[in-house]
Amino acid sequence: MRVAHRPGAATGLHLIADSSLAPAMLEQAAPTLVRGGLPLVTERVGVRAKARELVLFDGRLGPSHAALLERDPAALLLATREPEGLPSAWEVRVLAALVKGESLMPPGAAVAKQWLEQVVDIQGASSEAASLVESSQGSRSAAHLAAEVMHELAANALLDAPVDASGTPLYAHRRDSVRAVAPEHVCQVSFAVGEGGIYLEAMDLFGRLTSEPIARAVASLGGRMQVNASGGGAGLGMRRILEACDLIAVRVVPGMETRMLGVVGFGEARRRAVLPKSLLYFQSE
Repeated sequence: MRVAHRPGAATGLHLIADSSLAPAMLEQAAPTLVRGGLPLVTERVGVRAKARELVLFDGRLGPSHAALLERDPAALLLATREPEGLPSAWEVRVLAALVKGESLMPPGAAVAKQWLEQVVDIQGASSEAASLVESSQGSRSAAHLAAEVMHELAANALLDAPVDASGTPLYAHRRDSVRAVAPEHVCQVSFAVGEGGIYLEAMDLFGRLTSEPIARAVASLGGRMQVNASGGGAGLGMRRILEACDLIAVRVVPGMETRMLGVVGFGEARRRAVLPKSLLYFQSE
């Protein structure tokens, strides 16, 4: 089994605001971001070109944000969730950990981990997620959403990620007939409870998830999802993750691993799809 790779030094982030926020919000938010460990850079000649864009917005994720994910590199979308118009401390921490190559799980929390090899293990991981929400006094609807999110994360990591030496998917086009993957194709799922809700993560050992399917899912928000079966899945699962989670963070080490984290709040599910969301896709260099 391959050893997980940890990216090196943090990438510089160029802070900008989208049209949903006044430019003055950048000055207000910058100290919070720096205190949270984010490596912000100033806009000087030659610096911005080397930095990734960190876009502050009101968190109302919609089709217009898909273009930001299609940039090279993809922009990081951080919601200003707090009443005073600032990002939440827990989301800033996740972003800092993402770009530094550190654990995305909440610090000090008990983290349960499972390696999945059989398809039936996906349902077991989903049930574990729901049970953890219920034991943490989360709502019944939150438990249901957590189960759905874990199911999608685990299925993507176990069945969609594995490819052969030529890049051809091994299991994605025959999901209905696969019972287990090869030992070298296993994936790992993790669960923890922390500020923001339940943290659900899946890690595969291939590192090939691009921002394109995520951008397509974002572009479909509010309308019908266009089926795209080129990778073996219809893309509906990715959209469901976006709709259910308050934060989605993805770290890709090409050819090594992909980690995808979804944080589901403990409140009721009503109108969850329109609540503020942060979407953070990061591919290491």
